Parts: sequence; structure tokens; C-alpha cells
Amino acid sequence: MREVQAAELTKVDLAKYPFLKAASAYVANLGFSLRDLGAPGLSDVLKRAVERVAEAIRSGRVRAEIRDEDVDILSFPVALALVVAVGNEYLRKRYALAEAKRAEELLLLEPPEKILAVARDLGWEIRPVEILGNGVLYEFSLSVRDYLRTASGMKDKKWKLVNRLVRSGEVLITRVEAARLLSEDIQRRIEGFLDRRLKEVPPVLSDAVERIKGLLAELKLGERPSLELGEVNFEAFPPCMKALYTALSEKRHVPHAGRFAFTAFLLHVGMSVDEIVDLFKQVADFSERITRYQVEHIAGERGGKTRYSPPSCDTMRSYGLCVGTDDLCSRVRHPLTYYARKLRRLRKSKRGGGEGGGENG
Repeated sequence: MREVQAAELTKVDLAKYPFLKAASAYVANLGFSLRDLGAPGLSDVLKRAVERVAEAIRSGRVRAEIRDEDVDILSFPVALALVVAVGNEYLRKRYALAEAKRAEELLLLEPPEKILAVARDLGWEIRPVEILGNGVLYEFSLSVRDYLRTASGMKDKKWKLVNRLVRSGEVLITRVEAARLLSEDIQRRIEGFLDRRLKEVPPVLSDAVERIKGLLAELKLGERPSLELGEVNFEAFPPCMKALYTALSEKRHVPHAGRFAFTAFLLHVGMSVDEIVDLFKQVADFSERITRYQVEHIAGERGGKTRYSPPSCDTMRSYGLCVGTDDLCSRVRHPLTYYARKLRRLRKSKRGGGEGGGENG
């Protein structure tokens, strides 16, 4: 078996993966700062930074093509600063996901030694192997700790530790799986970068920040969700339903159980079949024919004519759809009970009153 060693990271690699510690060190060694963007010769850096953010907004992906290594390396921290300056939570998540998808696309083309180099820069305990199991060639062995930390938010059952091959405290993964897991870790890393705050927005960035805000407004992205349809009030939704709505609006994968729960909930709080079908149009894999059939089935208008209710809180937890609780969650056992009580609370607050207590779910 050929011994695989982690490859040296080149300047091209830093342009491909500008979120790496090695890339940050390269930028630091150049003595680059945001205020330098007004200097001659750096206009392309700001232009590319704006392009990175605009590409994420428009298509959910940042292009992988590299035209100038230094421009691509330097434009990444500038793009981060632009996203932070805009201050839009939707954009923060969308940009991190777009850069992570770009990285995954590039990693899938890399030899094992380059994947090792990227993974180790990110702090992974990973080593090369060549193990054939169940007809699958595993090329990497990752520490259980790093595997669990990275795969914990991935919903597909195949990522559950009980469904993995584990040898000597390490999880076996294929090259494709390594790229996918790295992408997950990269997304979180970038979101961490975007959690920081700028002390001030350098004047040289002001026009770019306004252009990005204008693009968000033009495409009607990142606005606060509004479902004020008759008596339906988004503010009264429980955290789990708000999370499902956000995931769908950001075109992230939502499992069938989540879509069923969300649809049944919307039907019970007063949305019509047509309104729900329109809402699902923003989902990446939308098919009006299939969506309408499924919504009508849940509404009891097809099949056995059974009108389905959304799952209870216990069932939502068992599906992995509970995203954490607030003060009201702890007092109810069903999303619909939460909605009814929260709606009363909101209406009373508008009238200047407080919430009545003593109710049990």
C-alpha cells in the first residue's frame, strides 16, 4: 500500500481554501488590513470580495475558478468584513454555506494527500488508510471525537455513529465523505468568523456594503419572515416551526418528517392548501404537482380523507426536530398548544395586559 503523507499547502491551495490557518498567516505576513483597500492595485480585491458575497446571495455558491491567487486569498477576509458590516443573519448563514459548498466542490477533485493537509490545518486527527469494507474503499480514518463534533448536525442516518465502521477508536470514511464532513466543519468555521463585530466600517467599504444591502432588498432575501395571513401569526410559532421555516427558506435540506410536521402545523393554524403550496415554491426541489398532492393528502382532501395533526413535542424530539426550548415550550406538550398560548400572549401585550398563567399542556 502506498504511504500517503499530507501535502504541503501551496499558494494555489490558500486561494482555494482561504479560511485555513495557513491562509490567515499568509495575509498577516503581508501586513494587509481593510484600510489598505483604497491603495492603488487593490481595487480588484474589493471587487472580488463583493462578487463573492453577490454570488452567494444570487446562487448560493461562490465560484471555484481562481483567476488571481493573491486576489482570491485577500478577498476572502474582505468578504467576511462586508457580511459582518451588512449585519443580516440570513446573509451570514447563506454566505458561510456558499463558501463551504465551494470548498467541497474543490476538495472532491483533490488527491488524498491534499485532503489530509486541509483536514489537519483545521485541527482534525486524521490519517490515511486503505480498507475495503462492505464493498466500499475507505481512504481515511478519523478520530471519533472529531467525527462526532463534525457530524452531530447532519440528519441523514448514514452519519449516525452506530451506522459507521469504527476501528480502534477511529471512524472510517471515504474520500467523498471526507469532503462532505470538511464542508460541514468549514461552514461552522466561517460562521464563527462572521460572529465577530467590526469596531467600525472603513469608509472604503461603505459603497460596497450599500450595494450588497441593495441586492438583498432587490431579491427580497433576508427579510424578517412574515406570515400574516388572516389569523396566522409567525411571531406565535414555536421555535421548532420557525426553524423549519428558516431552513426551507434558505433552501437547506429538511427531512420528510420535518416537511410533514410543518405542513400539518400550517394547516391547523389557518393556512390554506394554496398558501402552503406557494410557500414551498422557495424550496430548491419544488414540484407544484407533487407538493400540492402531499399538502392535500395531509389536509385530508385525498386518500383516506384523514386530516393529519402535527406531531407532539415528544415526537418532534425523537425526530431530531426540536431545536431547543424557550420559557413557554417547557409548559406545553404540543406545537399547537404553544401557538395558541403565544398568540394569546401577543394579543394581550398589544392591549397592555400580561399573560394569564396556570395552564398545563
